Order: sequence, then C-alpha cells, then structure tokens
Amino acid sequence: MKSTLFTFTTIFFSAISLFAKGSNTTTAKPMNIRITVKGLESSIMILANYFGDKQYVKDTFDFDKKATITLKADTMLPGGVYLAVFPAMGNRYFEFIISESQFSLETDTFDLTGHLKVTNSKENTLFYDDMKFLGNMKHLSDSIAKLYREAKDPGEKDKYLAQLKKIDNDVKEKRNQVISQNPEMFYAKLIKAMKDIDVPDFPRDEKGNIIDSAWQWRYFKAHYWDNVDLRDDRLLRCPVLHNKLKTFINQTTVQHPDSIIVSGEDVLAKTDKKGEMYRYILTYIFNEMANSKVMGFDGAYVHFGKEYFCKPDMTPWMDTAKRFKICDRVTRLEPVLVGKKAQRLILWTDSTETEWRSLHDVKAKYTVLAFWDPDCGHCKKEMPVLAEAYHNLKKLGISVEVYSPAIMDMDHYKQWREFIEKNNLDWINVCDAKRHNNFRWEWDIQSTPQIYILDSNKIILARRIGADQVEDYVRHLDDPSYKPKNLNKVSDEDKQENAD
Repeated sequence: MKSTLFTFTTIFFSAISLFAKGSNTTTAKPMNIRITVKGLESSIMILANYFGDKQYVKDTFDFDKKATITLKADTMLPGGVYLAVFPAMGNRYFEFIISESQFSLETDTFDLTGHLKVTNSKENTLFYDDMKFLGNMKHLSDSIAKLYREAKDPGEKDKYLAQLKKIDNDVKEKRNQVISQNPEMFYAKLIKAMKDIDVPDFPRDEKGNIIDSAWQWRYFKAHYWDNVDLRDDRLLRCPVLHNKLKTFINQTTVQHPDSIIVSGEDVLAKTDKKGEMYRYILTYIFNEMANSKVMGFDGAYVHFGKEYFCKPDMTPWMDTAKRFKICDRVTRLEPVLVGKKAQRLILWTDSTETEWRSLHDVKAKYTVLAFWDPDCGHCKKEMPVLAEAYHNLKKLGISVEVYSPAIMDMDHYKQWREFIEKNNLDWINVCDAKRHNNFRWEWDIQSTPQIYILDSNKIILARRIGADQVEDYVRHLDDPSYKPKNLNKVSDEDKQENAD
C-alpha cells in the first residue's frame, strides 16, 4: 500500500519542486520588465536561466532605493524560465517566465513567492496561479497522507486513499484545463511536456490473453514526444526537456547503435532542423555516442557525424576546424566498425621482409587481431594475458588464431623478438619495422594494445576490448549459452571528437 500512496501523492509534486523554490527565440520587441522586492533596497539581483540540465548567470542588476530593477533592452531575452537570485538572502530566488516583452513583478523578502504580484503578464499570472493551486493541494495531500499512515483500521485507510486519489484526479483535471484553454502559451506547453503518456491496455484475444507483450512499450516509445513541442526553443530554458531527452535515448531506446540511430532520427525529425532545439538535441545525441564506453556505439557516432556534422548545411553553427576534426574521426572510424569486413592487411614476420602473412589468409573460426607496441608498458602487461586466453581457448578445442601486428621501428626489433619468446606468444607475429605500411591510420590505432575479434569471413565482431575479455568473448560467440559479464564494455582510452 505504501508504494500506491507514493504514486498518488507524488504525481503532481514534481511541478512544485521544479518551480516553487523561494516567442521561441529572441525577438525584435523592446523589453521592459520591472522587478520590485521590498526589503532589498540598494542590493543586487542575479538574473539566471535554465538551459538544458544547467543554470547559467545572465547578468547582475542593482536595485534602486525603491527596491526596483528594470530589465530594459531593444530586444527580448530568449523565452523560457528565468531565476531572480538574491545574494543578500543567501541566494534565495524566485522563478518567472519571459515570454512577453513588458510586465511587472512585485514581492517582498518575507515571502518571495507567496507575496508575488504579477502585472500585465498572462504567462506569469497563469504560472503563479497554478503554483498556488498546487501548493494548496500539496498541503491538503500531506495532511491526508499523514492520517493514512497513522490509521490502523483498513476501512479508514481506504477512505484516506480514496481522498488522495481524488486530489490526484483534481490536479490532473486542473492542469489539463490549463493546457486546453491556453494551447499557445508557453506555460501550458511546459506543463503539457511534463505529462506522462497514457498507454492503453494490451491488445487481447477473445479469451482475454495478451496478444503482444511488447505492445505497450512500443506504444509508449512511439508516442513519447506527443506532449512536447520540439519546435519551441523556449522549452530548452526549463528544467524538463533535458531529462526527457536523456531518458528517451538512454532508457526508452534499446541500447544498440541501430536503435539509437532510429530514435535519434525520429526525435530530430520533430524539430525544425534549424533552431536551438535541433542543435541541442543533435549535439546531445552525438556527444553521448562519442563518450560511450559500450562497444558498437561508435557506429551511431559515425552515422550522425556523416549525416549532420560533416555537412555544413546541416550544422551551420560549427566552425571549419571543429568540423574537420569530427570528419577526420568519422572517416577513420567507419572502416573499422563492428559489422564491417576487415581491411586488407599484409605484413612481414621478420626484418628481412622475406616472409609475408596476410590477415585474410588466416584459417580459423575466430581471428584475434591484436595491435601492440613492444615498448609500451601497458602492452607488456596485456599481451601475456592475451597469450593465456589464447592457450585456454585452444585447450577448449575452439578454432581460434591470433594475428598480432607490432607497431615499432627497427630499434625495437630485438626487444620484440625477445618478448615474443619469453612470453610464449606462439601465434602469427608480424611487424612493419621499416614503416612501409599505413595500417596505423587505416585501423585507427590511437593507443595500444588494440584488440579486435573477427569471424571466419573476417567480419569484425568486437573491437576495443581488453585482453582479459577475449577468452570470455570468444567462448560466448562459440556458445551463446555462456554469458559472462561486461561483454560489450570497451576498455581502452580512445577518444572521439565531441561536438561542443
């Protein structure tokens, strides 16, 4: 019963926590906003605003002797939720909406939000009327919830629970009324964006059995953005949009690069493909993929890089130098993504260049491709671990071979041979000590060791994994019922270029 109570009494309180704490873009309209806080004469106010998941200081203003500040400019500030912060009160603040060019707000230091009076602003009148309504309902709900917790008689508990349900329904009805009566007002759009999607019951057959157990999830995902106007940039300046986007990409979407691509394209299609909202969503998704430590997500990074950041008309805000860096990463990554066929790689086995071995000539169900440097301290730790995994897989009767290019010059040739013998690296050891080959660039070798796993057709099955993951990964490929942990976690320090 406690979980049920929690659900009913917290549905609408999120709105209070977002706001009750003590036009889409900048327009040509002149701005004249007066803010008066009695008790703060000759003090200062910090004007800040939400943007995404952060708050930013916009400017600092001095109150005059009448405790008034005037925000005056030839053009309006971008619309959204702003914060009036008062250092003299320990950084207490109240929030207000900028969506109209001229209005007044007046309050005092005794109760910033409770005593706030709005003049000539429909948006802020609607905002504070709603906050007062929610505050009253919260007070009533808290008192009934206390009675519910203290009640011993089941009948009494049912009575209080019914009252809590009614409060919850009253709040929903009131907010739906605000939305329906004010469809173009920013505050109405804001509270609509906070609404949960109403998901219908599962489809059932004539006997009442569920036909499709995944139907509700697909419905929820398909309608996830129904209540959010993704063409209204003002929603970026409120504490709602970022978390919805984060949840959509990281939780609502199946965590697979193909699914991320589909979801990303879906949400971008709902924007105007030119405003701040478009830029923010695209940059967020791209950077999430750039920073991901999940194997294969660089496939989504490459997709959004090619389709947007490498096309000046799709990302006109980006400077040439940053665009070049991103496109360079995308170009280098694309041939070595999971699912791609391994590139041609032919190297010699010694310094005489007399015995050449080709990666594509390796005959095995699985080929481990391991790039390393005999002068690299981390490689010296990892390669013996890989050797142990290789020998263990062989003992299990799994058809596996290692093709291991060394990244070095002739000065380290002797060191390379000695390390191979000492650590029993009895696989296909090749090198390019005379630097004839460009495989370092072609295979995007940013750090060593770098390990790939290929199938019998030399299709890349895994990349950027640690030597300690190889045995488990190959065993899982050979027998899917074998399920170790962290198969898809990448372990090296390769970096992708962010869009920031």
